[in-house]
Amino acid sequence: MATPKHYANNYIPVKYMLSSYRALADGRSGIRHLEHLLAEASYLLSEWKIVWNGTCTTLRTSIDLFQRDARFCLSEGIKKEIKAEWKLIKDDAHAHPIYWEFLKKERDSIVHEYAWTAYEAWLEPDGTVQSPPTILGRMMADSEARPKLLMNSGQYAGQDSIELLRQAADWVEARIFDAIERAGFDPEEKRGIYDFREMPSVNVEQLGLLAHYATRNG
Repeated sequence: MATPKHYANNYIPVKYMLSSYRALADGRSGIRHLEHLLAEASYLLSEWKIVWNGTCTTLRTSIDLFQRDARFCLSEGIKKEIKAEWKLIKDDAHAHPIYWEFLKKERDSIVHEYAWTAYEAWLEPDGTVQSPPTILGRMMADSEARPKLLMNSGQYAGQDSIELLRQAADWVEARIFDAIERAGFDPEEKRGIYDFREMPSVNVEQLGLLAHYATRNG
């Protein structure tokens, strides 16, 4: 879908022009929400499963969106490199287990079977795993155990589930940034959202004139 021409003078970082990066940003928000739930937990974590499912699915979707970005990104160079990056992920699967053995498997299991590999555990400071306490037990116990999400099966069994999500998000970002940089751009540089043109530079004299105008018309 073409960007309306009235946005011709709007500039944003290159990375935000990619649907894959915007999905990644949403996935990182999901990770932060999970961290908050764990930090605030008392004896029940009734919401974590929904947030976990949504976060895993969103991070997996960010890779699916490589195919969309390869068609609709404004830069021909980035479209070419995003397509090439997806080919690398497919052709060298053993080099990307975080995708094939976690993101893809977890998302597929959630969507098709409504099953996931993360589970709630309570860890003592020495790393001892405790069963989730009952309401009464939590109120009466003198335990320092804190809730954690751990992986219960697969290649990453026993690992901290939140840390695994962070690793997955970092991997997705690296794939996106590698493609952008191979195309000759900085992910943070601003480009026009209508025609991908460079953001015009403003010199000190122009800034002074703008400030003067703003003062007179403030």
